[in-house]
Amino acid sequence: MSREKGALRRSAAAARMAVLTAASLVICAAAPAPTVNVEIERFAFSPARLTIKAGAVIVFTNHDQVPHSLIGVMGAEEVFRSPEQIDEDESFRVILLRPGEVTYRCGLHSHMTGVISVIP
Repeated sequence: MSREKGALRRSAAAARMAVLTAASLVICAAAPAPTVNVEIERFAFSPARLTIKAGAVIVFTNHDQVPHSLIGVMGAEEVFRSPEQIDEDESFRVILLRPGEVTYRCGLHSHMTGVISVIP
């Protein structure tokens, strides 16, 4: 009888461990990164200034009939660059992981500028 009891105890302990492991996987699953949209319309970014948490997805969407491009810098370092041009109704996505201030502009129209503050 003691062998059977020992086997039952080990089996019950293994079942509890499996449930706890499955529960911890659900609890520890990371939430998807938030998405922030920046619209490009009438040769301007909207919003032109925004604050995001590090890791958020920023989606720039061009609604103008002319192409635009994007260049983002933090200090003297370029942190993102879009393809040569983003055509009408096309989007460009970027994820900024490092806290700090990113200034960005259109590479084709230098008067179009914006600022992204990235917080931890």
